Amino acid sequence: MGSGGEWYLSDLANGIERSRILSIATQVKKMKAEGKLVTAFTFGDFSPEQFGVPQSFTEELTAAVKQNQTNYPPAAGLPELRESLSNWMIHKYGLNVGSEGIIVGSGARPVLFASFKLFLEPGEGLAHGVPAWNNHYYVHLNSAIDIAIQGDSESRFLPTADGIRARISEIRVLILNSPLNPTGTCFTANELGEICDVVLEENEKRRKVGKKPVMLVYDQVYSTMTAKGIEHVHPVQVRPDMFEFTITLDAISKSLTATGLRLGWMALPPKLAGPVIALIGHMGSWPARPVQQAAAVTYSDPIKLESYFEDLDSRISARMEILFKNFSNMKDAGFPVDFIPPQGGIYLSTRFNLFSALGVNTNEEIRLWLLNEAGIAVIPFQAFGLEEESGWFRISIGAVSVEEVSEAMIRLENALKIIH
Repeated sequence: MGSGGEWYLSDLANGIERSRILSIATQVKKMKAEGKLVTAFTFGDFSPEQFGVPQSFTEELTAAVKQNQTNYPPAAGLPELRESLSNWMIHKYGLNVGSEGIIVGSGARPVLFASFKLFLEPGEGLAHGVPAWNNHYYVHLNSAIDIAIQGDSESRFLPTADGIRARISEIRVLILNSPLNPTGTCFTANELGEICDVVLEENEKRRKVGKKPVMLVYDQVYSTMTAKGIEHVHPVQVRPDMFEFTITLDAISKSLTATGLRLGWMALPPKLAGPVIALIGHMGSWPARPVQQAAAVTYSDPIKLESYFEDLDSRISARMEILFKNFSNMKDAGFPVDFIPPQGGIYLSTRFNLFSALGVNTNEEIRLWLLNEAGIAVIPFQAFGLEEESGWFRISIGAVSVEEVSEAMIRLENALKIIH
């Protein structure tokens, strides 16, 4: 045995990889602490100075604490919160699971983990798009078979119906994310409908032979953040028959820019809720009661919420428009950069095709050049499961000001001029 802790740990624990995103973030924080000029396009988080939580939410949260609302909440969530979220899902997405179909967790991750545990047996297929956030880690945590459906720039890096159809017989759980982290792209109604058709056709075959169905976990935590002219779509909106096969994940982490307050939820057919409530209870992964009370009040007022989301979208757009304009100009000028127009979330897919210009072979070498020579920190798509050396990176605007974005683009263009 090695000299480390391997002897003490399970095979599962020994096989867990550290997040590549966190490793890069640690490097960036160290550089900034040393006084180096770096614009951190790395964080899938929101800087409270740039994107604050709604004031009404914090007022409700503070009031709940002052009222000594500090004891355990119910495992599934406060009844008033489940009711508010149920009504919001009907209002926003036309999805009616009733309050009994809403289960709350401390952020989206516990309900995501519970979704996999609800359906997956060891050795069954967990299908996910590539690139995408953390799915390959969850394959390991569930001892599942990894079924990666690789997208490309032609599909805006989204998995396609054809790609899923080719592996559908092996799939027990399919997870989709829209708007997609890391690419900032969204399914159209037609694209999502075609994928649903593949699932429905397969499940009809399985029903006839008594085989367990394909379940769709639909991660829409960025759904309230869409670019002008882009409409978020939900599977049940495009194919109502998907209701019994769809688990929806959402959270205030992104929609209210409240990543540290940790409240997410699952919307699922009520007949499936019992085991999830038991699992969440055993995990102890419920949000604090004051956070739940504040969310209950916030989501009970859809009109006020929509106003907040419109303002948030405008602030995101202000940053994205700078990126869009500058990358367009650089591309038109012949610089080896490319991008996919932003559609939703806080991310932009950007290609720095600098292999020849720098005489390098890997995304990591390009990342370090961008960091050291242009002072911009980005995340390579390898951190999201796309292992090929493609030159594609994620840019996130969640923790940067408009001024920082503008200044970073000037530094980038100046650095590119030197090697072009």
